[in-house]
Amino acid sequence: MIPEMESENTAIEWSKISMYSKNMDKTNFDCETLVEEIYDLVKDIRDPELPQTLEQLDVVSESDISVKPFGDSLLISIQFTPTVPHCTLATLIGLCLRVKLEKCFQHKFKLDVNLKKGSHSTEEEVNKQINDKER
Repeated sequence: MIPEMESENTAIEWSKISMYSKNMDKTNFDCETLVEEIYDLVKDIRDPELPQTLEQLDVVSESDISVKPFGDSLLISIQFTPTVPHCTLATLIGLCLRVKLEKCFQHKFKLDVNLKKGSHSTEEEVNKQINDKER
């Protein structure tokens, strides 16, 4: 079962982030505000196996999102913690985070989505799958 990727307010959220990111240039943006906007987009993604959201399960948190200038674009990094160290759907959760941001964020950016260090038994393999450009 694929997790619910959109909340009731997705259209509003998408337009808010799209409008914000279209008006940005590499010298004029507020990383803190952008982190909050990104968190607002991903916190309501539902867990594939449970009825709760990633925020409710402490899979994602605002403190695990960072935004930094990266050449003429931005580097967005998100770390997440699966609910259990052997979570079989960690790759799916990571891909949901990636797809949600790629759909919503209009500005040029590089995105890194990774498991928190030591949070999963096959962390390296999962991170490789999530960030594989050819998938």
